[in-house]
Amino acid sequence: MEKGFVNLSEPMTKRWDIAYPCFIERDPETGTYGGFCVDVPVFVAGKASPEEAQRALEEGVAFYLAHLEVEGRAFPEPGSTPPPELDEEVKAYLTPVTIRPSPVNEVSLEIEKALRRKGLKRKDLAQRMGVPASVVSRILDPLYFGHTLSTLRKVAQALESGLEVRLTERPQEGEIRVGA
Repeated sequence: MEKGFVNLSEPMTKRWDIAYPCFIERDPETGTYGGFCVDVPVFVAGKASPEEAQRALEEGVAFYLAHLEVEGRAFPEPGSTPPPELDEEVKAYLTPVTIRPSPVNEVSLEIEKALRRKGLKRKDLAQRMGVPASVVSRILDPLYFGHTLSTLRKVAQALESGLEVRLTERPQEGEIRVGA
């Protein structure tokens, strides 16, 4: 079964139809919020609200799944790891939540995959493009959606690759198109 799809109403956005059991907690000393997931190595701390902690967990899960996809590794099965055994005092501070990963930019994932196929590192791409490493980090950030056609041309040239852009019909209301 396909783990992700391209939502054509949000161009170049990939969403994974998967959700992980996680917990949000309030630190009684600082009043801030944090959280952790059971099946994936994602945790956050120091957030101002439970909603902010949840958004950070969604982004963390997205980063982790993007990393696994780029490496060609399978995603952990939700619920496959037993929840931690905690004493009642600690459990009182935990709120169980189900976390769906944030949408990611397929362009960033494709560039990262192309780098790996070519056996190049991020610093190699930065050098070939003549830009600072921070620019390449932003380009490869799966939560960054500001790629310009000019930047993509520079990436393609640096990778000695072609760049293909296609315009397609949008799906009808409620229609989902699956793509690789």
